[in-house]
Amino acid sequence: MKKPIFSLKNLELAKNNHKILSINKFDFHRGAMYLFSGSIGCGKSSLMKVLIKDFSIDSGLLLYEGDDLNKISSSKYQKDIYFLDRNDKRPWLGGSVEKFMIKQIKSKISNDYKKVFKKICSSMKISDYLLKSDINKVSDGEFRWIQLSIAIAYDTKVLIIDYLEKFLDSNRRIILNRVLKRKSSHDGVTIITTSYTPESFKMSTSVFIKMDKGRITQVRSVSHKSK
Repeated sequence: MKKPIFSLKNLELAKNNHKILSINKFDFHRGAMYLFSGSIGCGKSSLMKVLIKDFSIDSGLLLYEGDDLNKISSSKYQKDIYFLDRNDKRPWLGGSVEKFMIKQIKSKISNDYKKVFKKICSSMKISDYLLKSDINKVSDGEFRWIQLSIAIAYDTKVLIIDYLEKFLDSNRRIILNRVLKRKSSHDGVTIITTSYTPESFKMSTSVFIKMDKGRITQVRSVSHKSK
């Protein structure tokens, strides 16, 4: 059996004497999508922040590819993962969506970045009209879609997305399901995300995890039958 990409054991995180996370044992495996759900304040986002080294755990073990995450340099680690937060920050400068996307993709992918840009625009059904629009004048939903597209295009080992369904209508959720499913099962990317509507992502999710009061209370694996 292949080594997990992440291993959590007896992980504890507290703030102001209040326990935020308490996870006995959990492994994340390569090429699968993990979706965490639960009520507000259950610890979903805090766990994402732990995985991106934004929060330091108080006790326990967190391994990345078999090594203690705390001992891995941030510069090396940031090449392997990408985190899309729920907070959408617009760029200071304007310009077209196309120029913004190309600039962002080029910053991570120096070779064939134009090919990658065209491929993600096709997969995510990004219209020419949107590409020509000013990045600072598009709607919140359109901007979030652009951010999701860029995050997926980066093709990192691990993609972490907080609040997956934010601003997405039913049609875009269907498109995103297909793209994420291919990203994990075909490209081997490990996807870790949070959602308040887990049923919306049945097609792409490999493992559903429910959290409550900082603990993992339910784990359900999904078997996707090939059609």
